[in-house]
Amino acid sequence: MNPEETAEKSRLNLDVLRPYLATRRGWFALAALSIIIGVGLELWIPQILADFIDEAFGDVPLSQLVRLATIYIAAGVGAQLMSIASRYVGTAIGWSVANDLRIDATRHVASLDLDYHTHTSAGALIERVDGDIDAVAKMFSHFAVQVISGILLLGGIFVLTFRENVLAGWTVVIFSGFVVLAMYLLRGFAVAATKAERGTSAELYGFIEERLAAIEDIRANGAGDHVMTTFETVMRRYYTRSVSAWIKRSVIWTTSIGMFSLGTLLALAVGAYLVFQGQITYGVAFLIIQYMSKLEGPIEEITDQMQEVQKAAAGLGRLRELFNRQPTVPRVGTSSLSTDPLEVEFASVTFAYDSEPVLDDVSFRIAPGTHIGLLGRTGSGKSTITKLIARFYDASSGTVLLDGRPIADIEEASLRARVAMITQDVQLFEGSVRDNVAMFVPDHDDALIENALNEIGLGQWLASLPEGIDTHLDTAGKGLSSGEAQLVALARAYLLDPGLVILDEPSSRVDPATEIVLSAALDRLIQGRTAIIIAHRLATVAHVDEIMVLEHGRVVEHGRRADLAASPDSLFAHLLETAKDGLIRDEVQL
Repeated sequence: MNPEETAEKSRLNLDVLRPYLATRRGWFALAALSIIIGVGLELWIPQILADFIDEAFGDVPLSQLVRLATIYIAAGVGAQLMSIASRYVGTAIGWSVANDLRIDATRHVASLDLDYHTHTSAGALIERVDGDIDAVAKMFSHFAVQVISGILLLGGIFVLTFRENVLAGWTVVIFSGFVVLAMYLLRGFAVAATKAERGTSAELYGFIEERLAAIEDIRANGAGDHVMTTFETVMRRYYTRSVSAWIKRSVIWTTSIGMFSLGTLLALAVGAYLVFQGQITYGVAFLIIQYMSKLEGPIEEITDQMQEVQKAAAGLGRLRELFNRQPTVPRVGTSSLSTDPLEVEFASVTFAYDSEPVLDDVSFRIAPGTHIGLLGRTGSGKSTITKLIARFYDASSGTVLLDGRPIADIEEASLRARVAMITQDVQLFEGSVRDNVAMFVPDHDDALIENALNEIGLGQWLASLPEGIDTHLDTAGKGLSSGEAQLVALARAYLLDPGLVILDEPSSRVDPATEIVLSAALDRLIQGRTAIIIAHRLATVAHVDEIMVLEHGRVVEHGRRADLAASPDSLFAHLLETAKDGLIRDEVQL
């Protein structure tokens, strides 16, 4: 990366932080005040030592030396206190900015379309929201304070050294310029390697997260050796890139050691020369050496932080890429859905995931209050239809209408409040039963939550809980059966009181006895509402009003269930005849 590209990249990255920094001017003022006082004391301390040395060689009272020693100690303590204060404020700024960044990044990630989450692993997202932002916090906690302190200290040293002797001043300035030039040339040396390291770290976390989620399948199918072999490959790639990045970052550190070794020798030589020439005193010679040593402190600190800065630069670049990623499904609708059962209509809808067509010129209408069973082979487009209705995606062409209006015109909050979607994989969260039914909305009435559980058939289960709806559930509903978890999800939908209920094979993972309970709960849930039920068990759609059959992304049959079942030529009647065990199998020819 050439210097122009690096500068442009840095400028764009600062744009990510500017809104967060603008609201913390008071903290910056406090940090600046503590830095200025601290730097002033740091510059004064060598002056005290120089006076002490010169007066020690002269005929002065001991009390004068004691006074200088006391001032020296007080100035040293004050400098340390100001250093602590500036670091504390810098840390407070860094972590408060990081917390706000995490909140906004998490909110932005949550706003992105389902397509983004489908193609991005949870581990990669965690690395961006946590790992990259953590690097930014560390930059503010340490580096930002040290840069400001270092600049002020350098300026003060230049002025004070020139005041003592011009040759000494030019020596310090030229040496500092040499150091700054070297640091400038090395400033972007490891950014690309560090970014590659962070990317591989995200890949590693994503790999671990996915394999842990599938640990049962891996063990059951004897894939442990394959997983470990692949894990070794990912780890080796991460190790190689980490070592490469560390070596490149270490070049800055080793360069600074060499430069300051040279600087110490230079200060000694110039000081000795000026003393022998009678141009300065021993105290001033000591002062020059002290100021040269003072240069080493901040620059070494900055050098140590350069690795963190380069991590932060890479992290900010990745955060900028994340924030620049915008939803492809625009959320600009302003219409609200009615409180009645909703009408659903597809008008010549075509849809493709990337370039793979899934729906091809699909048209149908579901009248308000109608219960329809959606049948078809795996991959026929059933779930895609429900995702378009929930507006996880927009149709490639054609129009999806809800309540007689294009779905793009409907306000998202109204859509989420009036359309309830229950998938096969019920997600329960660590929290109380109340939290899991009300989805953490705090203002739901407890009586309504209890009524929803009772209506869905969980009244006896609720009564058995030690703390009722305040009973704590573990992550993923650990301790609940799959049937109980499914019923909790139905209670969640019941509490929402939607106009449209979408159910994606709600009975696929329950035993026959639980299926009877679940079927009764479903009947209560969809009563008085429009319902779309995706089914692989024909028993699940035994009481629906209509049946729609899909094949290869097209609607091949749609009509009233009773009429289709009575017609010997219908595909649904063929399914009833061939699927003797009640399952719709992929090998059944529709």
